[in-house]
Amino acid sequence: MENTAQEKADNVLETVSDEYLRKKKRNNRIIFSVISFVVLALAIVIITLSCVRIDLKPYFISEPTSIMVYINNSWRFTPNDENYEEFYDIYDSSFNSSIMTALFTGKLGAYEIEEGPTQAFYSNASERRGMSDTLKSLLGDNYVHLHYGQEQQLYNADRSIYYSNRNTNEYNLSYVDVYFNISSENVDHELTFYFGAYYGSNTPKIVSITIRANTFALYDYCIDED
Repeated sequence: MENTAQEKADNVLETVSDEYLRKKKRNNRIIFSVISFVVLALAIVIITLSCVRIDLKPYFISEPTSIMVYINNSWRFTPNDENYEEFYDIYDSSFNSSIMTALFTGKLGAYEIEEGPTQAFYSNASERRGMSDTLKSLLGDNYVHLHYGQEQQLYNADRSIYYSNRNTNEYNLSYVDVYFNISSENVDHELTFYFGAYYGSNTPKIVSITIRANTFALYDYCIDED
């Protein structure tokens, strides 16, 4: 009788143990399936964000009346002939970045307008032409000059009009000239737009916006055109 009871107990324990193992394997399969699904979903999201590109250039900077490129402080190219479309496409794509890169750099279409200290923009303030020594030192040797035939307005990233904080009375700023630095290296870099910003008949001062971009293709194109 004792052997029979023991056998029954062993059978019950074995049955319980088998059921426990089956449940554990089933749960492990479910957990593995969920983890695999999550990993796959994340991979798809990462690949998608790496492929989809966005324009990080401040949205209000439209196509200018003229563009001039300077390499090593020497004029190299102005797109006033049949090469303009090709040049402009390269210029425009310089500001395109993957959403993933933009997220990691914290520049997903956002920017801040910096006024900083009062610094002259033009070397000839009365005629509003030429670069001030301060602007030259900020730009370096390689840069692009955008000129507009009509006054443009500065806007915040939320598309509201930017009002200067230099005076107690707020006023919106206009500009007709913009410069930005370009890189001779094929990497993302901090690109700063420098605006000759003014109100009414006031002397234009330097106002800037900094984003991330890769302008090497633009640099390389202008070198090849030389």
